[in-house]
Amino acid sequence: MNTSSTNRPAIVEEAYTILLQLGGRRFLAMTGANQLMAAGRTASNPNPWLRLNLCRNQAQVNRLKITLMPSDTYKVEFYHQELVDWVPVITHAQTFEMVYGEDLPALFTSVTGYDTHL
Repeated sequence: MNTSSTNRPAIVEEAYTILLQLGGRRFLAMTGANQLMAAGRTASNPNPWLRLNLCRNQAQVNRLKITLMPSDTYKVEFYHQELVDWVPVITHAQTFEMVYGEDLPALFTSVTGYDTHL
């Protein structure tokens, strides 16, 4: 798969844009976030999203999902997910809607307690 800047698939572009809104590679290094997963715009999924796993934090959440909404704002979901008898159980869920891109780092810091930059 060719991932040069001119031939990058749309799913990568949209997820990369969401990651850049958070702070890009510096965000990943500062927070320890890992295992990024993304979904692009399709007929069955009109809103692209980025999901990542988080390290331990004050909110006791281990997942973050950021969805780009049609209004060009984000829906941000923090939650703790674990498998109990092979069934996903979600607790500590916090959802924020109508979040602008420039507000993503401050929201992340207020919920998790982790700084997104030096």
